Amino acid sequence: MPETIPGSLAVSNDVIADLAGYAAMSCYGVVGMAEQLQGAESVRILPIQRLRKGVSVTATEEGLSVDLHVVLESGVNMRSVSENLASAVTFSLEEVAQIDPSRLKIAIHIDALKSRA
Repeated sequence: MPETIPGSLAVSNDVIADLAGYAAMSCYGVVGMAEQLQGAESVRILPIQRLRKGVSVTATEEGLSVDLHVVLESGVNMRSVSENLASAVTFSLEEVAQIDPSRLKIAIHIDALKSRA
């Protein structure tokens, strides 16, 4: 049985971005996180060590806003994958970082489609 420890937990935006990125990569249909290249209309798939570049975290008085920039596999149902992705990220942030899901807003940006082959 877990023991409750008095105090508060402070989690940096970078850690939240890492948690969200790893949760996103575990979802079916997600090929990778995307980084918008400056001055170009193309995106780059980020390596696993740099996932946070594809995640934007903003704290406001209303709560926490997390924007995920992803590359999805061609042919998947984008709506289903996006719903699954938002659910997985919410669950991960709630369980690991103890963030109240009612104060969490997840936005999914599909930046590109790519085949896995």
